[in-house]
Amino acid sequence: MPSNVSLEFAAAQKKFYAAETDEDKLVALQEMKSTAPGHKGAENLRAEVNRKISTLKSKLERAKTSTSKKGSAPTMYVKKDGVGQVVIVGLPNTGKSWLLNKLVGKEIAEVTDYGFATYKPEPGMIHYEGALIQMVELPALIEGSSKGKSNGREIISLIRNADAIIIVGKSDDQKIIVKELEDSKIYLNKTKPPIKVKVSSFRGIQISGKEYLNFPKDQLIGYLKSSSYANSNVIVSGPIKSLGEVSEALDNSIVYKPTMFLNTRTVTDHSLIDLRDQIFLLIGKILVYTKKPGKEVELKEPMSLPKGSTLFDLATHLHKDFAKKLKNAKVWGSTKFPGQRVGPEYELHNKDVVEINI
Repeated sequence: MPSNVSLEFAAAQKKFYAAETDEDKLVALQEMKSTAPGHKGAENLRAEVNRKISTLKSKLERAKTSTSKKGSAPTMYVKKDGVGQVVIVGLPNTGKSWLLNKLVGKEIAEVTDYGFATYKPEPGMIHYEGALIQMVELPALIEGSSKGKSNGREIISLIRNADAIIIVGKSDDQKIIVKELEDSKIYLNKTKPPIKVKVSSFRGIQISGKEYLNFPKDQLIGYLKSSSYANSNVIVSGPIKSLGEVSEALDNSIVYKPTMFLNTRTVTDHSLIDLRDQIFLLIGKILVYTKKPGKEVELKEPMSLPKGSTLFDLATHLHKDFAKKLKNAKVWGSTKFPGQRVGPEYELHNKDVVEINI
C-alpha cells in the first residue's frame, strides 16, 4: 500500500481484508475507491481497486441470475389471512408446536418430545378483539439453514413474507436463529437506514439533508458514482453513520421484520392474555370500530389499519366517496372526551370507536 494514502483509505482496506461476504467486500472496495489518492502515482492503485470492484459485481450478478433461474414455485406456502401473519420460528424441539396450540386454544400441531416433528407449516388463528391474527408454526431451522440445509431456504422464504416473527428457545438457541436470518438478509427489530437514492435524468448528484451525514459528503458522492448512481437525487432524513448504511439502504433484497423473543418455558396460562396483546402490537396495526349515528358499536368486525392511520385513511378504506365528503367525525377512545368531533387529519389509535356521518 502506498505510504501517502489517507487514513480513510487505510481503514476501508482493513474492512476489505476482514470482510467475510462478497457484499461486504464490495462495500469496502467502493469506500476505497472514493477515498483513494487522486495523484498520478496512485494510478495503479486506483486501477486495481476498479478491477476488483468489476470482478465482484460480475460475480454477484451471476449469483443473482443463477438464483432467479432456479426459482420456481415454492413447495412451502401459506396464504395470508386475518389482520396479520406471524410466524413461530426456532431450533428443533424448542416448544413451537406447544406455543401455537396455546395461542390458538386448540390442538393444531402435534407436540412431541423429539425434534423435527413439524415438517410443513402449521397455520392457526388467534381471536383478538373481534379480529383474527394468523399464526404459523414453521419447520425447525438449524445452523446452515441460510445455506439451504434442511429445506432452510424454503422456510426462510416464508419468514421473509410474514408480517412479524416470534423466535422461541433459550438465549443461545435464539442467537443461532438470528444469525441464520441475518445471513439471509432478514434484519430483526431494525428499520431501513433513513436515506433514499433515486436515479435522476439530470446530471450530477443532488443531496438533501447532508447535515445528517456523519462523514464527508464527498465520500458519499464517490460511493454513489461507483455504484451506478452518478446522476441521482439523495434524500437523507436521519443520521447516517457510514457508507455501509448507504449500501444497506440501496440493497432491495434486505427485509426488516418486527420480532419477539420468547422462551416457551416462561409462558403460563395467565401470561397468554398479555402475550396475545403483545403479538397484536408486533404487527403494527390498530383496530378501529365504526358505528352509525344513534346505533350501538359493532365489536365483532373492526377495521384493521396500519399504525399511524388517520380519520381520512379510515374513510378511504370504507369508501372513496366517504373520503371526498369527509369533514369531521365523532371519536370515542383516544380523544380528550367521549364523542369528540375531530377532523380528517386526526390520528386514530387502537380500539377507537368512530361515528362518520356523511
